[in-house]
Amino acid sequence: MSFNIRETRLRNDYQKIKDLAQRSDLIQVVKTDGHPPDRYLIRYLCRGVEAVTSSGTPQLREMHEVSIYLHAEYPLKQPQLKWKTPIFHPNIHTTGAVCIGAWWPAKTLDELVLTMGDMVQYKNYEPKDPMNSKAAAWAMRNRQRFPIDDRELKGASQLLDSIVIGAPEAGQEDDLGINFL
Repeated sequence: MSFNIRETRLRNDYQKIKDLAQRSDLIQVVKTDGHPPDRYLIRYLCRGVEAVTSSGTPQLREMHEVSIYLHAEYPLKQPQLKWKTPIFHPNIHTTGAVCIGAWWPAKTLDELVLTMGDMVQYKNYEPKDPMNSKAAAWAMRNRQRFPIDDRELKGASQLLDSIVIGAPEAGQEDDLGINFL
């Protein structure tokens, strides 16, 4: 049996993205392709800017979709990303192409999906190196509006449900036999 590093990474990413979608009310995995998946259609159910009127008023949208393709050089190179729904953002081209900044192979798919969601909500934007200069100029003039949506994307952590904060009461021992005074 041969050990395929890429396939293992794809399986791990798939599990992490399923866990994220299960925890989050704002992120959905609409479609996958491949076994394990190397193509995803991700849906965000949060406010973002679809367009801006001539007077500078943002037209908001509550549902956004992006396709993600984990090509043969993933994770060494950034996945191919393309917005399927209209979005007005300094780092997203009008064609749907995305600039997420620096990419490193240790970045996981769930982290990328959260980064993209932060872009939708205008928690993550870089107007000084834009793919959409009109969106960058608008963002520079409208920083007081951000974030457009401040809801947390990642949902409740499963670990937090099992963590008990606080030490044993005075006179009791903890699991390691340490006596608290």
